[in-house]
Amino acid sequence: MSDELSTYVLENFAPAVKGDLGSWLLRNPLPTLAEPKYDGIRVFLFKSGEKLVISSKRGAVYTPKSSPKVFATFPELLHAPDRMILDGEYVSREPIKNKGLFFFDVLHVDDRDVRSQVLRDRKKILREILGGTGMEVPYRMAKTAKEILDLKERYAEEGYEGVVAKNPLSTYGEPGSWLKLKTHETIDVFVIGIERTQEMDRTGVPRSWEVGVYDDNGKRVSLGKVGAFVERVDPRKVKRGEVIEVRIQQVTEDDKLRGAVILRVRHDKLASECLLSQIK
Repeated sequence: MSDELSTYVLENFAPAVKGDLGSWLLRNPLPTLAEPKYDGIRVFLFKSGEKLVISSKRGAVYTPKSSPKVFATFPELLHAPDRMILDGEYVSREPIKNKGLFFFDVLHVDDRDVRSQVLRDRKKILREILGGTGMEVPYRMAKTAKEILDLKERYAEEGYEGVVAKNPLSTYGEPGSWLKLKTHETIDVFVIGIERTQEMDRTGVPRSWEVGVYDDNGKRVSLGKVGAFVERVDPRKVKRGEVIEVRIQQVTEDDKLRGAVILRVRHDKLASECLLSQIK
């Protein structure tokens, strides 16, 4: 069951692209629906009768019985349908007031597949389900590019990662209809290997990692080495094959990272999702 759910999430979740706001707006005219960018794990909530299951793309499955901490703040859903699938984030560590489950979209309601409805209408459905529970991701309608950028800074001050701009007339999963704008330039890479250093020989703790991405042909591309990380990162958990998010200052002409710092291990992403197009 867990494999089936995680496969469903992986095959159906709507991705947010990275890119230039101006170019994105040429394809997604204003006004724009703008949401805060949470620092969490992407999950789907599956409800069938009284049964609740949450699954991530990486195969993690949570139920109220097996993972009471995940559902610790989960309220009674008085207006929820008998069956539904919601899209959102599980936030376990966030420098904002609340932690827990937050949802920003809906895929199925009972026997209805609502993915073909535009986002504006899906938000109304989500409000009917979650209104008053505190689990609905807030959003604003921005009429100008400046409003979107101002919201990005405002959300950053409140402890979020930035803003996600969404075309309110887009269907669920419509290519290029969601754009994420983070306060700092970051990319997702996977660990190719661990460099053996004198400090690692002395302490057993790694301090330098070779990282990479895949190009459009599926070929692995090395982006060089990363040797710095923020305080909350445990270097012992940065293992070969893991996906990590790194903040960068520059990408050289030969596709090597400069000033790269590891921000976190991404348990919600696969190595196959780390693409060279992030820096091209």
